[in-house]
Formats: sequence, structure tokens, C-alpha cells
Amino acid sequence: MREENFISFLEKDSNIESKSKAVKSRLSKARRVEEEFRVNLDEVVMDDQATYEILKKLRDTLDISANGSYGNAVRKYYKFVNQKDFPTLIQYERRRKI
Repeated sequence: MREENFISFLEKDSNIESKSKAVKSRLSKARRVEEEFRVNLDEVVMDDQATYEILKKLRDTLDISANGSYGNAVRKYYKFVNQKDFPTLIQYERRRKI
């Protein structure tokens, strides 16, 4: 993960109100996803199917409150790398007919 660039991206995000706390939280969650699933988020977000699989694993393995924050971190990293939002899981499944 390109942490310094990701931090800069998050700090510029107008949707994030409490910059310091929110940025640290998203960075921590992104690191945790890499550790728990033994993946490199740079590689994951370069492949939509891999991104979908990680988000689905997060949904299926974490309780609802934790799933959202970890999924949000992955989605923010996806946007940082790809300059676009990742679709909802349902939208992705419909497009791919999963």
C-alpha cells in the first residue's frame, strides 16, 4: 500500500470531516485488511474481481458495524488508485451476472 500518497488523498477528500481521526482510522483499517487477508491492496484494487472478493469476504466474515468501516477503507483505496468509485456489491453482481 502506498501509505503516504493515500494519506494525502484522504486529507484532500471533502467528504471526510474530522481529517486526523478519520484518516488514521481508514489507514489502520486498510493495513488490517492487508494483514488479515494476506494481500497487497495495490494489487487487489487493480482487479475489480479481486476487489469484489475482498469486499464480499469482509461482508461475510465481520459483523455489520465492522464490515462497513473496513469496506469503506478498501473502497477509498480503490478510488485513490483508480480515480473512480467501486460499485456496490449488488451493482457489481448484476453487471457480472453473479
